[in-house]
Amino acid sequence: MKKISYLFLIGFIFTSCTGTVTSFLETEDAYFGLTPPGLIPEVFAPGIASDSTWAEHCQVAVSPDGKEIYWSAWSSRYPPDNGMKNSEQIYFSEFKEGAWTKPAIAKFIKDHLTCLNGGPSFSPDGDRLYFYSTGIVGGLGKKDVWYSERTESGWSKPINAGEPLNTPDGDWTPSFAGSSKAYHMGNYHYNENEKPLQFKYSESEFSDPVPVIIHPDFKPVFAIYVAPDESYLIFSASHKDGYGSLDIYISFKTDEGDWGTPINMGDQINTEKIERFPIVSPDGKYLFFMRHTPGQDFFWVSTEIIEKLKTKTINN
Repeated sequence: MKKISYLFLIGFIFTSCTGTVTSFLETEDAYFGLTPPGLIPEVFAPGIASDSTWAEHCQVAVSPDGKEIYWSAWSSRYPPDNGMKNSEQIYFSEFKEGAWTKPAIAKFIKDHLTCLNGGPSFSPDGDRLYFYSTGIVGGLGKKDVWYSERTESGWSKPINAGEPLNTPDGDWTPSFAGSSKAYHMGNYHYNENEKPLQFKYSESEFSDPVPVIIHPDFKPVFAIYVAPDESYLIFSASHKDGYGSLDIYISFKTDEGDWGTPINMGDQINTEKIERFPIVSPDGKYLFFMRHTPGQDFFWVSTEIIEKLKTKTINN
């Protein structure tokens, strides 16, 4: 028995060291099997996630292993109970049995389609999917953050994330920096003085929120993204040096531990249209964002653009 175990261990080490076990994100099937973009942003998954039959909204959420992709969009498919024509709902596709499934409504919101549901965001381990929703019984405010837990039988029914993440004015879903911190924008719609908050994240609980000070001339709006190592932060904001009414900016962490002066991410990312909801893929290779084209498309671009901006910042 000891000999068999020993041989198994040797085989495991050999497999690991020779690199024969490949992450799904490194295969040609990742990201719907699409050809990766370069330094010029391209529409992400046209006809799949970026579909002309709906208006995409919020950030793209890719699971840590890359085999699930969630997003939200506005359409008239599920009329809300408030008399509006359109509602926002969460959709997904997963890599299953060697292929990506046809986009479908997220299973954990199927009983709440008269609410607005959006902003999907995976926890660092991929076992929770956070989202915001209006109208689910048990909410604390106008629009709360909820989550669904991964179980052996699938995703659980929605669970309210509770305080301190949710407040009467709570809104956007958290962005996780590694496995121990989370950043949360709150809701500037109801509070013009809203600032991003940093939370401790331990054992799937949020605690000890502290304000995040970026720069007095920049007011982040909507969701923000923070790199896992907290080396940079990306957000959308309106500023006098912008290309449009809302552009995407990046702030690099200084040697002193502060957030540096935000930098406009340039005319390839930003246009006269609105750009917002930036997020980086779990493998760190691609920056996703939403642009207000006629159909509000998702775009993606190589994160080499971030390295170029960082190099430019250092050299200046």
